[in-house]
Amino acid sequence: MTRQVIGKKGEKVPERLLWIDPAMGVAGDMFAAALIGLGAPEDGLVAAMRAAGRTVGAVDVRVRLTSLPDGTPARYLDVTVQEARPPLLIADAPVMLVQALTATGVEGVYGDFALRALEILCAAERVAHGAAEPEMVPTRQVSLSIIGHAHTPYRHAAPYQPDAGAGVREGAFYIELDPAYAMGLSGLETFSHIFVISYLDRSHGYGLRVRPPWRKDSARFGLFATRSPNRPSPIGLTRTRVLRVEGNRVITGPLDLFDGTPILDLKPFVRSLDGIEGEASCAADPGNDGWLEGSDHLELHRRGIPHDHPGGGALHEAQDIILDVTGAAWGLQALEVDLNAVTCLSPVQVGGGTVEGGSHGRLPVPAPATMAILHRYQIPYATGPVKAELLTPTGAAILAALAPTFLSRGGGIPTGMRVGVGLGQRDFGYAYPNALWLYLASKGRE
Repeated sequence: MTRQVIGKKGEKVPERLLWIDPAMGVAGDMFAAALIGLGAPEDGLVAAMRAAGRTVGAVDVRVRLTSLPDGTPARYLDVTVQEARPPLLIADAPVMLVQALTATGVEGVYGDFALRALEILCAAERVAHGAAEPEMVPTRQVSLSIIGHAHTPYRHAAPYQPDAGAGVREGAFYIELDPAYAMGLSGLETFSHIFVISYLDRSHGYGLRVRPPWRKDSARFGLFATRSPNRPSPIGLTRTRVLRVEGNRVITGPLDLFDGTPILDLKPFVRSLDGIEGEASCAADPGNDGWLEGSDHLELHRRGIPHDHPGGGALHEAQDIILDVTGAAWGLQALEVDLNAVTCLSPVQVGGGTVEGGSHGRLPVPAPATMAILHRYQIPYATGPVKAELLTPTGAAILAALAPTFLSRGGGIPTGMRVGVGLGQRDFGYAYPNALWLYLASKGRE
C-alpha cells in the first residue's frame, strides 16, 4: 500500500507517481493493459471497459498474459466487437463518454482526464479531416472580462434552441454575475428580453469553410455565413426573456448554453430598435434568410422547437476510443495516480511508413490527427524504429491529456519502481517488442 496525505477538507491526495516510457509508442489498449500490470484490478478494469462498450455497441474484452523475451510479464487486451455501429458523431462523443464514466464510477480528476483526452482527440480529428484549421492564431488579440456564469440544466449536451414551453422548472435558467457587477443590473427588470453575450469555452477548432451538419448535400459555406459555435473568437449571442432580477442573479427563460458557460456581457433587447418579426419597425428593412431561405431546419429555430445539430465530423473507431479512454481513466483512478506529477521519457517514438485510414485510404505515419496533437501540445517525438504506426491518435490524446513532464530517455528510470507492460498486436521481432512500459512509485520512497 502507498501512503496518502490529507488535503483540504479531509480529501485524500494521491501519492503515486507515474512514469511512461514510449520507446515503442503509445496506444490506448496498450496503456490500459500496462495499468493492470501496475496493479489496477484486472476484473474491475475489464468490467469497466465492457460497460463503456455497451454505450456504443456490444464488445467483449479479455486480458492475455504473456512475457517479454527477458521474462518481464506483459499483457495485451483482446477486444472483440460483437455489434458494429455506425461512426459516432464528434458532437455526440462527449455525451457517450460521460455515460460510460458514470456507469463505471470514474469521477473527479480522473473523469476530467478522460473528457480532456476525448476533447483533444475530437479537435485533432477536425483538424485532420478539414473541419478545422490548425495553428490559425490572429496577429492581434484582445482580452475580455468574464462578468459571471450561466446556470442551466445542461451539463454535457445542450439544445441549440430550447423551447420556452418545454416544461423546464422555474428558476432552472439564470445568470449569476460577480457581486462586483450587481449594481449594473439596476433597471434591467424593466425590459422583457435581453441579449446574453457568452464565451463558448467548449468550442474546439474551426474551419473557414463549413458544411452544415444537418444538410444532406455536401455544400459548404464560409464560416461567417453560418452560426457554427466553432469560430476564431467563440462568442455566443442568445436572446432570452427576463423573468426577474434577484441581487446579482438574473432569472431568465431558456438559455442554449452549457452550465457554467462564462458570460461576457448583458444587453437589453429594445423592441423599437431591434424589432421582432411582424413589427412595423421591421417593415422598411425586413432583411432575409440568406442561403437558409426555405430550410426546414430554419423553421425549427423559428418556432423554438428543441433539436440537436449532429456533425462536426465522425469518430470512425468510436468504440475503441470510448473503451480505451474509459479503461485508462478507471485504471488511473484505481491506482490513485497523481495526475499532476506524471513523467514521460522522450522522445516518443511514432514509427513510420503508412497506415490504413479506412475511408481516407492510406495515410502517412504519424497519422494526420496524431500529428495535429504532437504539434498542438509540443510533444517531443522521433520517427522509427520500425515502419508501422506506433503512436495512435488515441495514444497521443492520452499523453496530451496527462500533460507530463518530458525528460530525456538518457537519464533512465529511477530504480525500485513497479513496472507494467502493455502489448500491441504487432510482432516486430525480438529487438523491438510492440510494448508500452509504465512505472509506478510512491512519493517519498526510501
